[in-house]
Amino acid sequence: MNWFDEFVQKYLMFTGKCYRHCERPTTMKMIARDEERVVGAYVCPSGFVSQVVYFSPNPGLEWFRDMLSKQVGTENVSVRDIRVASRHGWELGTDAQEILESNLGRGRSIKEIYWTRYPQTEDQKKRAVSLCLGNNSRAGCMRLFIHDRDVEEALCPACRAA
Repeated sequence: MNWFDEFVQKYLMFTGKCYRHCERPTTMKMIARDEERVVGAYVCPSGFVSQVVYFSPNPGLEWFRDMLSKQVGTENVSVRDIRVASRHGWELGTDAQEILESNLGRGRSIKEIYWTRYPQTEDQKKRAVSLCLGNNSRAGCMRLFIHDRDVEEALCPACRAA
């Protein structure tokens, strides 16, 4: 694990609440990571996704939108559902500030781009986003997928078919 991955896990991840499905606690599950990029989804125990978050000092908004679109379909990724925020060391504490400055330079921040799906049409409201976590018989591929909101799906269509 590199410094950036450790930093995100220590200072930028939290336990939330599943607002779209059950109101149980959500935890961050990693979808993608490399030297300067961490992408995770906040999911409830059933795998329903509340939010997908992309952390990077130099984020590629188009890359993030593309990644989401490839997994859940372009029709499910609206520009209005994507927000950008900056996370500064000074707001995260002295230790966080020292780590950021030693790795990125003085005054630099980490960008947080997050996607929360806000369905607009009745048809969109019948669909949900989940993360392919797997079940007792097999591991999931950790990809996002769309499914019927009234059905809990532990595996995406490709993993169910395999």
